[in-house]
Amino acid sequence: MSRMRIDNVDIKEADIFEILLDNFPDMIHSIDDDGKIVYTNLTAEKLLGYKREELLGMNIRQIYAPEVLKAVEKGFTDLKKRGDKTVESLLCAKDGTRIPVEIRSFSIYDDTGRFLRTFSILRDIRPIKELQQSLVHAGRLAAIGELASGVAHDINNPLTVILLSNEMLVRHLEALASSSKELERVINYAKDIQRASHSIQKLADHLRSFSRGMVEKAEPLDLYASINDAIFITKSKITKTGTIVNNHTEPGKYFVCACPNNIEQVFVNIIGNACDAMEGREKRQLDISISPAERKGVKMWKCDITDTGTGIPPQIREEIFQSFFTTKEKGKGTGLGLSISRAIVRDHKGEIELVSEMGKGSTFSVLLPSIEPPK
Repeated sequence: MSRMRIDNVDIKEADIFEILLDNFPDMIHSIDDDGKIVYTNLTAEKLLGYKREELLGMNIRQIYAPEVLKAVEKGFTDLKKRGDKTVESLLCAKDGTRIPVEIRSFSIYDDTGRFLRTFSILRDIRPIKELQQSLVHAGRLAAIGELASGVAHDINNPLTVILLSNEMLVRHLEALASSSKELERVINYAKDIQRASHSIQKLADHLRSFSRGMVEKAEPLDLYASINDAIFITKSKITKTGTIVNNHTEPGKYFVCACPNNIEQVFVNIIGNACDAMEGREKRQLDISISPAERKGVKMWKCDITDTGTGIPPQIREEIFQSFFTTKEKGKGTGLGLSISRAIVRDHKGEIELVSEMGKGSTFSVLLPSIEPPK
């Protein structure tokens, strides 16, 4: 074994390697064929709260959250066969804290190809998740700011109906005693007031819901409702750009397990971008449809949002999903909408796909794993 001197102290090269591993900022471990931890570094102690002596000999399944154990089993089996794997998962510390991590693993084999052990680097991605949530909230605030310009108009219309209907209601109530036709008119005015009041209430509810905090739980969600809500939220922009929306979806058919506000924001971002892409075009039409699809053996719902805009140049079709990239004029876009949307969809085990033809328009497809309709 070769040696070197550091500060007048003889240190073996193996000791140097051990020091480097122990001071590596990410957790490192190695597990054998049975899933037993045979090596771990000091960072694992800090992250999980176990002493290294406790971790050594523990089964790898003991440090993962119960809700991901099924995926861990499958991932371990795949890793032994494939040789390398990068995934996100959820560790469970000694005190019960859930820790999201990105895991990069590879397998070690002997000369005959027999699996010996894995070597994995686990990065705590809580700061990344927190930043992502901040960006999502920033995108939500940007959407609300854009929406605010049309709120006064949207509220003023139903309020005008209320005021005029009330005025007419008073007049016809005075004539109520002498004519049954007058009674019918009174009822109609009362219904107008009711409809206009509900319109204001719906708008206010959506504003409160859309701007609230991002801590949500996934639940059975009908994509039809999300799309309708997104159309309602973007109504001002749709009207301003003269866009015709053809919504071909139906209620009660397309169920996914998702956070409602987050998925609504995805559709708000895509619909808003589509309206911008069609501004000034002779034909401004938005077609929305949902169909079954399958990706990597997973059944999904595929929501296509197709515009008649200018199209997206091939060289930037991947860049548009990067944070702060925008083709809009200064002051008209944050460059966060699509990057946030992709992050949200991927958090839901889905994907966003893009097909675009220059001069004819683009189709953004939101794919989400389908579930059975709730009973």
